[in-house]
Amino acid sequence: MRPRPFVLCALVVALPPVALRAQVGPPPQRNFGPDATRTHVFTGAGVTQTGLTCSSSPLSRDCSGFLASDLDGTVLDVTVRIPPETGPHPLVVNLHGYGGNKNSSSAWDDKLIARGYAVLRYSARGFGKSWGKVNLADRDVELRDLRSMIGQVVDDAQGLGLQLNADAVAVLGASYGGGQSWLAALQPRFDSPALKRVRIRTIVPIVPWTDLLASLRPNGDESNSIDVPGFYKLSFLEGLFVGGLRRDRDRPYLNYPDYLLAWNAYILGTEPNNLPPVGQQIVDGMAGYRSIWWQNAFFEAVRANKKANLPQLPVFEVQGFTDDLFPLPEALRMYRALKSLDPDYPIAEYFGDVGHPRAANKGGEVDYALERALEWLDFHLIGKGAAPFSCGDPAAPQLRCDVLAAITRPASSPFDAADVRRVNGVDALATGSAVEELPGDAVLTFNPASIGGLFADPFVFAACEQLQAGCPAPLPDVVPGDVAVYTVPASRVAADAGLPPGRFLVAGRPLVSFAATTAAFRVQLDVRLYQVSATGGSTLITRGTHALDSGSPAVPLGRREVRIATHGNLVEIGEGDTVRLEITNVDTPYIAPSRVPSLTHVSEVKLEVPVRQP
Repeated sequence: MRPRPFVLCALVVALPPVALRAQVGPPPQRNFGPDATRTHVFTGAGVTQTGLTCSSSPLSRDCSGFLASDLDGTVLDVTVRIPPETGPHPLVVNLHGYGGNKNSSSAWDDKLIARGYAVLRYSARGFGKSWGKVNLADRDVELRDLRSMIGQVVDDAQGLGLQLNADAVAVLGASYGGGQSWLAALQPRFDSPALKRVRIRTIVPIVPWTDLLASLRPNGDESNSIDVPGFYKLSFLEGLFVGGLRRDRDRPYLNYPDYLLAWNAYILGTEPNNLPPVGQQIVDGMAGYRSIWWQNAFFEAVRANKKANLPQLPVFEVQGFTDDLFPLPEALRMYRALKSLDPDYPIAEYFGDVGHPRAANKGGEVDYALERALEWLDFHLIGKGAAPFSCGDPAAPQLRCDVLAAITRPASSPFDAADVRRVNGVDALATGSAVEELPGDAVLTFNPASIGGLFADPFVFAACEQLQAGCPAPLPDVVPGDVAVYTVPASRVAADAGLPPGRFLVAGRPLVSFAATTAAFRVQLDVRLYQVSATGGSTLITRGTHALDSGSPAVPLGRREVRIATHGNLVEIGEGDTVRLEITNVDTPYIAPSRVPSLTHVSEVKLEVPVRQP
């Protein structure tokens, strides 16, 4: 049978927002081992002719073909679109997502062209019709390709009349392209082959990672994803791994290098660890060479610019509340770090129901976010318009709100721009909080065969969020007691936070804390927070995970104080609703289960809920 629900017993009132205690700076400098890359193979040199040819339409002049990267001669598939007006044109580089190609999400380009921007697109090495092998957005491979492609089209060695402005370049990208957009900040100024000075004036990462290791192997520590090995996001990892395999008769070779195959096999076959050689290679590769968070040189440049009163590189980022692959912490770690170094750093955020599964990606919201990105480009790339974004206060029109957050509504509800809240700083999203003490101890009996998280997995979620038609009923827990359930009436949360009766917003990142006692040396602890309507329908608000590890199989963990910060959301809760908290060590297949058997006693549970009025 399932564990019985536990009901609220005690509370604490009128605490400051939970997020105010989450300020962090950059990570300490860390030395990484050698990079894992694979270049100079299957370059396409001598097989595919390089050069661009152009054609015209009423909207733009399009030049397509192949250009060779100056890294190793790998031939990449390229398109440059130029507005019909006389140049020089500011250039926006639009980078595609994982497994995509230069034509992915190309509908955005028409809006860029209409505003006078030239657009550069190319298929990353190993994808589309580009040659080479995928190196997973490596700073010394794919980012070298990026600078090479920009430099060549800016030089226009073929004399095609591209007329591009080397001093006005922006890098925009989604997902895989978003991670590369952040890494482009490492070298925003460089010389083209013809020695033109190229300047990247702004970057626009869309649903990106900032720490790839934290995204794919979260351990619950947002500033240090390394030293306690977390657990891999299994369903995403394998979905991406299979989805990125290219099948192309014109490129009859495996587009993955040997080291990516070895990484995947190691991930599937072992308990997560940092042990050499492969475990350490994964850590070094993902964190040290593919994540802006661990690039000390970037943060040192920010410090130097601040000290010398030089301009910083503006960043507009789009991150998803409901993106379970690259969740909200991917944005928050960089936002807070940059603001800690320079309180006036020009970084702005849009948070909404966008991104990877389980995000709804409603057309209206995607368009809204894109319009904000275009306003950002207009101001920072060509000096057009007022500085984004006004807080909308008639009494203080000069006040800028650098965070826009949209209320997450059911998938059936169309996007409404009136649901967007504008706040000055990420910690201003919540205006209060309540802490609920949840009585009742529980024992989590871990069985690696449990599939207790199946119906909360992002890939199953679309059909099963509300147990819709076509979704089978949830299976009973494999091991009785593998999920501890606590409930609290929403009306009491509102009262505890000092809000008037009625609806309220969960606004930010609920925090779950408890004592965990186990004789195991390693354990995974997961939390899921649901909104339960008066009619019984439940919707996942947010989730989180935490890894505990004593460092040795011979040393039991014993009693540990656990704090799990969830991903976060902005969700309206009705007065008659109930908030349900689940604590478990099984959230598979979303997160791979541990291979270490455990029995964990959970006690002293608290739920901290950041809130604001609708």
